[in-house]
Amino acid sequence: MTTTRRHDSNYKRLFSHKEMVADLISGYVDAKLAGTFDLSSLERCNGTYISPDLRERHNDVVWRLNTTDGTVYVYLLLEFQSTVDPFMAVRLLGYIALLWQDLIAQHQLCPGDLLPPVLPIVLYNGDQPWTAPLSLRRIIAPGPAALRRLQPTASYLFLDENHLPTAPGLALHNLSAAIFALEQSQGLAAQHRVIRALRTWLKDRPDLREVFGTWIATALIPTGLLPPTKRRIISLDEVEPMMATRILQDIKRQVDAGIAKGEAKGEAKGKAEGKVELIRELVRTGVLPIDAARNQVRSLVKSKQITARAGRSALARLG
Repeated sequence: MTTTRRHDSNYKRLFSHKEMVADLISGYVDAKLAGTFDLSSLERCNGTYISPDLRERHNDVVWRLNTTDGTVYVYLLLEFQSTVDPFMAVRLLGYIALLWQDLIAQHQLCPGDLLPPVLPIVLYNGDQPWTAPLSLRRIIAPGPAALRRLQPTASYLFLDENHLPTAPGLALHNLSAAIFALEQSQGLAAQHRVIRALRTWLKDRPDLREVFGTWIATALIPTGLLPPTKRRIISLDEVEPMMATRILQDIKRQVDAGIAKGEAKGEAKGKAEGKVELIRELVRTGVLPIDAARNQVRSLVKSKQITARAGRSALARLG
């Protein structure tokens, strides 16, 4: 399985948890509409009575929940393609029709019952701006006036992860907001703040700690911040130590390579001192435990990459 497919699969696992979908709805669906939902009644539908046609939609997750007026189905389409689909409204209309057909075929609806409403959500994390129409009517040619009222109508709620607000959600411990914040964050410090927050929020949920940890690790491996691994499950507690180890290993290789190439002593020393500064930064941002940082400084002194005096100074500044 490629890294991209693993990332997509782990993304689906995230939104296969009730808490993630509840936070997505409460944080990013119209407040008035979300207020009619009983989020505690969320129930996953995939794999129960959904047809093979829908099961083959590997990136999609279907949930149902109760409202003040009856049952609603939430069709969550996780879209990982790098290009925009101009006919997304057509695709969703087809999926929703399949969902209704399943309900009829499985005798979930009795004669005289009305079809349950569906909330279709497209969750997009591609790089290109989304330019596809959000309404089916916008991609149907006008035609004769008498035909217009006979054409199907369908719209969907579009959520672009790259531009969703995250600060309000993070303040309310919203799990979906944490994922979007990690997708948007550009710096290590911002990522570590979100990861530490997740560790606190999920201290009593080992299942979610594993799902989040695996998702974060799979997303970070291609960036070089985490080493490649064949492990399929990584706990949230392991992510930051793995990041610290990888960063320190890379810097050690850079320092060693500089010395091996016979670079000037002063330049090699400057690299080593830069490593000390990075160690301090990793401690400050919470990536590297203080004891591990002290051991790293002592190893620099032992290998004579910094002087004993510089080592004592670095240890004193670490605290």
